[in-house]
Amino acid sequence: MQIAVVVQTEEEETTAPKEEEKVVPPYGTVEWIYYWSEFEGHLPTPIDVSITGSLKYSCPELKWYNFDVYPHKVKMTNTGYTLLIGAKWKTERPYLEGGPFLSKHILSQIHFHWGPDMMDGSDHTIDKRRYPGEMQVTFFRSEYMTQEEALRHDDGVVMICYLIKYGVNPDDRLSWVIEGFPRVQEAQTSTRIGPYPMSRLLPMFFEDYFLYWGSLSTVRGEKFTVRWLVPRITLFASFDQMKAFRKLWDPWDEPNRGNNRPLQEREDRHVFFISPHWSQYNSLLPIPRVPEPSISVLSPAYEANYWMLPPQNAYMIPQPEEEKTEEEKKE
Repeated sequence: MQIAVVVQTEEEETTAPKEEEKVVPPYGTVEWIYYWSEFEGHLPTPIDVSITGSLKYSCPELKWYNFDVYPHKVKMTNTGYTLLIGAKWKTERPYLEGGPFLSKHILSQIHFHWGPDMMDGSDHTIDKRRYPGEMQVTFFRSEYMTQEEALRHDDGVVMICYLIKYGVNPDDRLSWVIEGFPRVQEAQTSTRIGPYPMSRLLPMFFEDYFLYWGSLSTVRGEKFTVRWLVPRITLFASFDQMKAFRKLWDPWDEPNRGNNRPLQEREDRHVFFISPHWSQYNSLLPIPRVPEPSISVLSPAYEANYWMLPPQNAYMIPQPEEEKTEEEKKE
């Protein structure tokens, strides 16, 4: 019996395809967080978030730029499915840097979730508990220029999800938004509100928040990979404030009783607890008695060109020092 022996030539050896080995970034780096998007970005959302079972992870401080700058206009739209807020600036938009980001992420839009009563409404649950509502703020990576393009990339879009707790008193941060609800009661209607800077609405934080990867599904059946950030600080709303959301109409001219999504299994995905600081007895922090001051700063572009600031922000422009008199100089 003859045995055929196949001999690989030197030329074939050099042209044989080589599998690229996936390099795992070092643990403790921001790149290590990005690494998990490939394995967990397709998993469904929302999920339950809790300190229990989360992975404590240190990141640089999250920096907020231009959130005190007044926009040119703020537009609010009742889409029939959610309440959408968008704003336009004549110059540079608010953006985030640092934290778990490798580059600048620009503010895109804000929308809300709510439910039929004060016991149901939030997309996420915290320690297995639902809250009356949730405000989700979309940011996109600046290199991609638009949110639509950013959604095509796994590292393109970040969603910050603020839980809305029940509060005996109305939340002033929501009041200027809710004042415009009567003008957008019908679906597919819009109005202008404010304009006020985004720091008037968004609680800012630089540490103490959760992060995980998961997919965002659209009404068209598309799925995109998104990073979800859930800060421990929250908004709050009175009974009447949440009732105002349920008076908005859906596309069939009926009150929109709720638009929150069904809860999904966490599965084996990582939930990062970024730079924890405050008491870790509860996953959410208590409602502050005094509103937290803004931690937003002006971007280098504004500091180099103060003429770019709108008139409402004139107080941010440094005033020239008055020349001292001869007597003051002698003293």
